[in-house]
Amino acid sequence: MSLPVVIKRARHAKDLIDRDYDRLNLVDRYARGAHRAPWMPATANAEFKDLVKRSVVNVSALAVEAPLNALRVSGFRKPGSGENASEWAFWQKNRLDERQNAVHRAALTSGAAYVVVTPDPRKGRKEPAIRAYDAISTVAVYADPAWDEFPVYALHVPEQQPDEDRTVGYLWDDVAKYTVDLDAEPDSAVLTSQPHGLGVCPVVRFSPAVDLRGRTRGLVEPLIVSQDRLNQQTLSLLLNEHWGAHAIRWATGLAPAERLDPETGDPVRDPETGEPVYDVPSLDPSTLLMAPNSDAKFGQLPAMPTGDLLASRRQTVEEIMGLADVPPHYLAGSNLVNLSADALAAAETSFKRFLSTLQDSLGESWESVFRLCAMVAGRGEIEQDESQVEWAEKSTRSLAQAADAMVKLMQQGVPLSVALRKVPGFSQADIDEAVKAAEEAARKAEAAEALKQQKEAVNGGVDSQNRRDPARGGHVPARAGSAGR
Repeated sequence: MSLPVVIKRARHAKDLIDRDYDRLNLVDRYARGAHRAPWMPATANAEFKDLVKRSVVNVSALAVEAPLNALRVSGFRKPGSGENASEWAFWQKNRLDERQNAVHRAALTSGAAYVVVTPDPRKGRKEPAIRAYDAISTVAVYADPAWDEFPVYALHVPEQQPDEDRTVGYLWDDVAKYTVDLDAEPDSAVLTSQPHGLGVCPVVRFSPAVDLRGRTRGLVEPLIVSQDRLNQQTLSLLLNEHWGAHAIRWATGLAPAERLDPETGDPVRDPETGEPVYDVPSLDPSTLLMAPNSDAKFGQLPAMPTGDLLASRRQTVEEIMGLADVPPHYLAGSNLVNLSADALAAAETSFKRFLSTLQDSLGESWESVFRLCAMVAGRGEIEQDESQVEWAEKSTRSLAQAADAMVKLMQQGVPLSVALRKVPGFSQADIDEAVKAAEEAARKAEAAEALKQQKEAVNGGVDSQNRRDPARGGHVPARAGSAGR
């Protein structure tokens, strides 16, 4: 690839990153709970501003955390195979059991995340090094963004730059990885070039949804408007509780008591005006108010009701749960209480379908990552083989229900290794150990049965005088059958 083309691509990709930076940064802030503040008057005091800070309730983050807890890759194998493919070893070496959550979280939050697979120079370039980047600082450019598996090129610009005087980015294409100075002149902009020899741009996009125009959609951005409304309603509720939730006692016609000097007992006077200083009467609940004046009046302003505010706030929360496809009982305060396991499973029907869609989308991306790993390891060309990602079982069924379902599946001829994958909490190591123990027990049972049949063949049979009665297991005289004739 010529250097002018590399620089042109890098600067075009940098423009795309800058174009979406504000929008994606706002989405990231809402996912982390750093929301825009609810409206407040310009003359708000410190007390009011403190209530504004307390009014932020980060419900939109649940749209990411709820499905994230159920998205966990547990294996990579061909259908019918009881063992993981050889590429699974690279998954373990790159510690993706832990790091996959970061990839899934970034994809669900911003709508896209990117995983780069290149030869690891520290291990002789025969093992892949896998790195992941978010969409705020990374972009991939496709010839056909809706259908192509790999992009034409991709650029990552780290937020923390090693040098303040220049902006360094990393660009990948089908030939090499380039380190580019985006602020330098074209003749000196490409700092390094590292060929990877894969023949494709080794970048894989992860996204929960991609339309036919190649646009990606995250799970947080559609909730921002509803989240802002929820924060404003929460502020109104706090203001009501803080200043209007308690009854206000009032009195008129009272003669306030003069403040007396504790030493002399004389009335205290204002040093500037010379007028007596009066003590303001305390109106706390423990005070009994009395007045000698017959014109004095006492009363009480009722507390402001909060029922309408709570109902409006609850409606907004339910709206957010519906937009996010999150079951209502995932949030405390739901009206769903004392439900059976079957009722909870029914309440999660839509959520499970949504999870299945996410697993299809993210699973295809992980399969592309495994194919790149196979290419780096020199195991053939990149091709659409039959190996598939296995997702861990994360259902709400109890262990007893899962075990009962597993037994019924095995009675219908389903292999043990397949049935055990439907049991929540069973890792692939647990499944392999159980299958190994079952196979060992089957071998011992076959050996014992074979030994038993061998002994019966040696000791059994019918001689000329006695024969064995198969029903009673004893010997019967040879002529016993004619005794009654």
